[in-house]
Amino acid sequence: MIFYSLGGIPLGSSEFVSSLVAGAQQGYSLYGVLPSITIAQAILESGWGTSYCANYDKNLFGIKMSGAKPHGMSIVQGSYATDDGGYYRRYLSWSDSMTDHGFFLANNSRYANIIGNTDYVSVANNLQSDGYATDQGYANALISTIEANNLTKYDIGSYTGRTIDSFGLMSNELAVPETQYGIIPNSTWTSLDVLWGRRYRIIVSSLDGEKALDVSQLRITFNCVKSMQLEPQFSSIVIYNLSPKSENILIEEGFRVTVEAGYEGSQYGLIFDGDVVQAIRGKEDGTTYTLTLVAADADRWMSYSTLNFSMVRGQNSRNVIEGCASKASIPSELGSISDSLSTSKLTRGKVIFGLTRDYIRQIAQSENATAYIDGGKVNIVKADDIPEGEIIDLSAASGLVDIPNQSDYGITIRCLLNPRIKCNMLVHVDNTLVRAQQFEQGQQVYALDPDGIYRVIQITTIGDTRGNDWYTEVETVTQAGKLPAMVANGTQSAW
Repeated sequence: MIFYSLGGIPLGSSEFVSSLVAGAQQGYSLYGVLPSITIAQAILESGWGTSYCANYDKNLFGIKMSGAKPHGMSIVQGSYATDDGGYYRRYLSWSDSMTDHGFFLANNSRYANIIGNTDYVSVANNLQSDGYATDQGYANALISTIEANNLTKYDIGSYTGRTIDSFGLMSNELAVPETQYGIIPNSTWTSLDVLWGRRYRIIVSSLDGEKALDVSQLRITFNCVKSMQLEPQFSSIVIYNLSPKSENILIEEGFRVTVEAGYEGSQYGLIFDGDVVQAIRGKEDGTTYTLTLVAADADRWMSYSTLNFSMVRGQNSRNVIEGCASKASIPSELGSISDSLSTSKLTRGKVIFGLTRDYIRQIAQSENATAYIDGGKVNIVKADDIPEGEIIDLSAASGLVDIPNQSDYGITIRCLLNPRIKCNMLVHVDNTLVRAQQFEQGQQVYALDPDGIYRVIQITTIGDTRGNDWYTEVETVTQAGKLPAMVANGTQSAW
């Protein structure tokens, strides 16, 4: 028997099942619906993926548009109308349809007896007795489909159980690896800095580094963004009231800009170091002229670095990464590289040809990791790696300002400008200081990290050398967030 996908490409029954496994196992991890049951239901209710809704709207189960939806999932009105005048849902993928199906069952109290149940025969019979389908042979059809296609082999992973909160939604507990964070005796230290007395230096230099202009004495504003994604890390540096001669020099010869900022004492360091992409003249009022430098961290490497070399057999992922860094047309240094990369070796030689960034991204994706550039160095890390180094405690005494806010993934923090905070490092915040997120109907509820330890995934540094702005804004993920949940499930990339 042959089935066809939307594009007319032949899709065999085994391929159809394989395309559903990740979504079914993700649904089990989050909502406790047995993968074999979910896959069997998808087979029966979509006719092996041939139904109109499955083909055109990626809706395998005929779920209607009305009702609660998983928070953060893209669900829009489908193209097929229901008998009651409404519409079915449209998803981006079959995997989303599988996950939403688990959400639907888990948040409907009538199906409470199937959540976490690992006996597919019992689950099938309970679904029928709970009124999921009017067909009296539905349970037997599910059981036969599971056994005929050996679907129980996909019943792996873990579901730790959740409780229904006051919103009627599943909440809190997620199956995540133990962090095993601890404080080494006598390792804590407290800075004596009083965070008073701003200190900064902004230098623009030429391509060869022979010429440089220190513009620190002028008023300068900057907005520097860094994230854990392999994309240009853009920053905007605005210099006020340069002389015409200096302005022309920067426009014609300014190639690299470095920003150092902080406070007198140890809380001072490099904020940004990157290539000038564009220089824009401007005028705020009749007497105030500006020159805006748009810069990107490792812009030349991201845009122009290429590879053209070969690897001999027996090399592993780390060897390939080192080769990409050292043998590229624009070489780069390596920063933090995960210790848990695959040790599988090439069975034959391989030619490496193309853009460096594409190869680095492909390696990261194949390792279920993320790659990013920081200070011109290439980093490849996994979401369950434990970062090395210290954990910064953010409190009023150490510069925390405003109230930290809970987000879908963790918390957002604002503190006095702190160059010691880097992407992928850990920070500690007292959870009693965090403002809880206001949840909406149908939104997944996530808990704060029980130890108050969060991983930094994005940093925005805002400064004005003659104004009030002198802050670091931090986005973090928690050990009970969406990313660790996907890592623990092991079926999807957290990035």
